[in-house]
Amino acid sequence: MARVNLERRAEIGLAKRNRTRATILEAARACYASPTAAPVTVDALMAAAGLAKGTFYVHFADVAALETELGETLIEELDRRLQPARLAADHPLTRVASGVTVLLRDLARTPAQARLVARAAMAIPDVATAMQGHLREDLAEAQAAGLLAVGSVELAARIVTALNQQAARDLAERRIDDGALPDIVRAILRAIGCAPREAERHAGAAERIARAHSR
Repeated sequence: MARVNLERRAEIGLAKRNRTRATILEAARACYASPTAAPVTVDALMAAAGLAKGTFYVHFADVAALETELGETLIEELDRRLQPARLAADHPLTRVASGVTVLLRDLARTPAQARLVARAAMAIPDVATAMQGHLREDLAEAQAAGLLAVGSVELAARIVTALNQQAARDLAERRIDDGALPDIVRAILRAIGCAPREAERHAGAAERIARAHSR
């Protein structure tokens, strides 16, 4: 009688479990990126994954638990993409402009990713919070230098984030294209206190940095 290799069986079982979990997470990305903006439910997720509904609960306690993991993955992806460009700038407002420019240029190329980011930022609190983390650092430095016209770093961060999210939605729905991005970046800088000439300067520097860090 052949001996059962329990260790190998466990490895195969774990690999299968990991593949199933990855399939569910990929289905979640597809649901958030869907043009229909339908509610993300367990039924919708598992239909998109092509798996039985009960399989979901083998891997996640509920949709909130799945969103937490999806949010962590998305945050890591965004951070890995944005930080090299952001850190290439010396001035805090150029860093703000660079992060916005790189993000929106990426989203303009991929409307599905724009929908994913826009919906995740609205539906998954950790995504919006993480997206504001480095932004607040740059805005705090700008405030210390007397460069913000708004009353607080928190308010400035909310303004930048709100305009960013609206731009992401507009890109996702093809109401604008990448030709509008310089105007959006300048508008964001103006909204937090940049004079027109300074906004033009920082937006131009950000565009050069974005081109240097283009994929």
